[in-house]
Amino acid sequence: MNRRLTALTVTALALVALTGCTGGDGSAAGGSTPASTQSVEEACTQVNDVMTEATQGIQEIDPSDPAAAAGALRTISDGMGDAAAQVTNEEVSGILPDLQTAFSSAAESMEAVAAGDTDRATELTTALSDVQGSIDTYTELCGTE
Repeated sequence: MNRRLTALTVTALALVALTGCTGGDGSAAGGSTPASTQSVEEACTQVNDVMTEATQGIQEIDPSDPAAAAGALRTISDGMGDAAAQVTNEEVSGILPDLQTAFSSAAESMEAVAAGDTDRATELTTALSDVQGSIDTYTELCGTE
């Protein structure tokens, strides 16, 4: 039971961190820009839009509900995959696989914890740390807060 409490605490902290790091920067989206001329700013806006949409629901998740948290993390992971298919800027497209992998790993670990496998709480902590590292890389490149 103590591990489950630890996992849920980590989840709550991660969800707060995620919602704090995905705020919009007020830029206009560049969805119709030709692939060869997509700027970093336009590409970041596309990714930020995906992250913002996916994380809006996180703000409403009860941290004591790991199944809902897992679903939100899975939605973000899927959104990163969708964004990767649309982003053509090499700098931004280069960070998307790490973002998607981090969110996917966190979702898988959270799903296991939600299913009662509290032994995976340590794995969840590592995955959420990877999520934060990937968000930091995105924030450094894209300049969002």
